[in-house]
Amino acid sequence: MKIPIKTTSSEIGLAIRMTPLIDVIFLLLIFFILTIRLEKPEGVLENILPESDSQGITEKQKDWEIIKLRIKLIQEGKQLKIYLQDRAVFSYEDLLSFLNMLPQEIMIVIEPEPKVPYKYVIGVYNTCLKAKQSNIVFSLSPG
Repeated sequence: MKIPIKTTSSEIGLAIRMTPLIDVIFLLLIFFILTIRLEKPEGVLENILPESDSQGITEKQKDWEIIKLRIKLIQEGKQLKIYLQDRAVFSYEDLLSFLNMLPQEIMIVIEPEPKVPYKYVIGVYNTCLKAKQSNIVFSLSPG
């Protein structure tokens, strides 16, 4: 970019050409628009969340009784308590070992209390997925 300087008068005047500057700005803008990567939103669960308990029953499942296994999450102070049916589970590894002994056809109902942080609900959900359980639904526990 050439800056012409007029030295004929006693004052020195500077003139900056804006056209090359605008061209560079537009080229940078086009470069950043073309190289942007849009990520999928995190936290999207693969399972279909039912609107009510009766929606989870399909035509094929009406022939036999669906076995439901309830996992309840309770927050007491800063400590999380996990109950499998009414039995206390002390860690995700213990829960995984219990879930590995179960058949694949059961329905797992995860019932967190409203004040339980989502990271614990997702932790239990991931544990169920590690045990290769695919029929997982969520329900809020009363209270």
